[in-house]
Amino acid sequence: MRSYLPVTIESHQFATRDIIGGDAALGFINTVTGRDQLPRDWLDSYTRLLEWAALVRILPENILRALTRRAKTEPKAAAAALTRAKVFRETLFALLKGIVSGSAPPKAMLALLREHWIAGINAHELRFDDGRVVAELRNDATDFDLITSMIAYRMVEHVLPLPKDRLRICHGPNCSWLFLDSSKAGRRRWCDMAVWGNAAKSRRFQKRSRQRRSARR
Repeated sequence: MRSYLPVTIESHQFATRDIIGGDAALGFINTVTGRDQLPRDWLDSYTRLLEWAALVRILPENILRALTRRAKTEPKAAAAALTRAKVFRETLFALLKGIVSGSAPPKAMLALLREHWIAGINAHELRFDDGRVVAELRNDATDFDLITSMIAYRMVEHVLPLPKDRLRICHGPNCSWLFLDSSKAGRRRWCDMAVWGNAAKSRRFQKRSRQRRSARR
């Protein structure tokens, strides 16, 4: 996030329309919107972070319930974990923005990502099921930083291995959301074509209409 732009913490009820990045790790970064003009942070509490986690299903329901109970009895610890999550979120945004522009990330960014990624690995256990070895979250994994750890785990395991030319930053005004371009041509400019694509068409239509009116005059 650009430090010279004031960030407004805004109460927001998350809905499926907010989860369009293509992966929960990108959706986490997109809990700040309007980074290029008027940044608004939608994580106004640890409870809101839990609501977001439930929507994207990044944690099992039983663990989310356990974290919800803990947050009520340990509000200061939960708030501190939210602060750490936001620091990590901005680190991820800077990291991916650099990747999009072709810049090598500072070692400090990679070190923080590695720290949370390892915590995500440690939150898993391996078991043998139906002829396969599978990794699943431990039932006792109820640390307040678990959501952040799972974001790092997904980022390293699922997002970063993808072709970097498929990672995009939305060109829509007052947006700057990150998304994975899964289109066949790989030329998407907007995180949500239905919103920004139609808006761009409307602007072009209005511009042509003004030009035609000026020509008639």
